[in-house]
Amino acid sequence: MKDFIRKLENPLSSEYNILKKEILSINFMWKYLEHSTNPRLDQEGFSNNPIYQHPIVLAADAKEEFLISQTVSQYADITFEVIRQIFSYNKVDYNQIYRCVVNQIHYYDGKPSPLHLDHYNWDHKNCLIYFNSFDNGEIDVYGKDKTMQRYKPLEDDIITFDGLYHSIHQPAPKQRRVVMVITYS
Repeated sequence: MKDFIRKLENPLSSEYNILKKEILSINFMWKYLEHSTNPRLDQEGFSNNPIYQHPIVLAADAKEEFLISQTVSQYADITFEVIRQIFSYNKVDYNQIYRCVVNQIHYYDGKPSPLHLDHYNWDHKNCLIYFNSFDNGEIDVYGKDKTMQRYKPLEDDIITFDGLYHSIHQPAPKQRRVVMVITYS
């Protein structure tokens, strides 16, 4: 079986630690969304549970009137520096960041999110940075041949994978899962 998920090394730079401390602080602002993915993607056996989000870069497909991605967070500069450091340290080639968002989910009903792509209009890759520890909270990534690879993240883990269908599991009750999602090419 082919591995779809590549684990990256986290250089744990001072900028990373500052950003992580901010994200996990009580001062970090969250936007509440009723669904973790597009409600049209609802599937039996999956849960389109609520999510808290802090957008840093909104993708061009976020709104019909967008022609390009939009930077929308006061944390953009430090986030971009952290992304550059991580990609450089791991020799990850990239040209463009399409979307960058910090997601926080809590236990809702124990079901994983619907299978989804982050962008349906263009090829992309996903990078996830896990800022805290939690039980459960795995990610399932599905290859083009429908095989699945599951990854159980730990605090400070970073993974990347091609823009494949994936599904997110909820953390255990009374816990939260805080992750930065970056889509890029």
